[in-house]
Amino acid sequence: MASARLIDEHELNPVPEIDRVRVSKTPTSEEGEGDSIAGALAVAGRFGIKGPTAKSILREVFTAVAGWRQTARRLRLKGATVEAYASAFEHELMEEARRLVAE
Repeated sequence: MASARLIDEHELNPVPEIDRVRVSKTPTSEEGEGDSIAGALAVAGRFGIKGPTAKSILREVFTAVAGWRQTARRLRLKGATVEAYASAFEHELMEEARRLVAE
């Protein structure tokens, strides 16, 4: 098996679509199975993270990211800037994370 490591939280960069298709910058496995939060949870054990801990991390990250618009307002970002970044935070993976956190 190829060497694997966990990424640091500063490596999770929001990338807006802006005239292109959204492309994941963080692969969830070496197999390249595509984007999936469930897939990331499924391989968490490879990194020594047990299921409940992985779910707790997901909940923590989801909660922080879900509040991105409030943070943008607090930082007084311009509306156009906020809307330009919306596609980096509001997409199908966030909906998947919302469902998994609710389970």
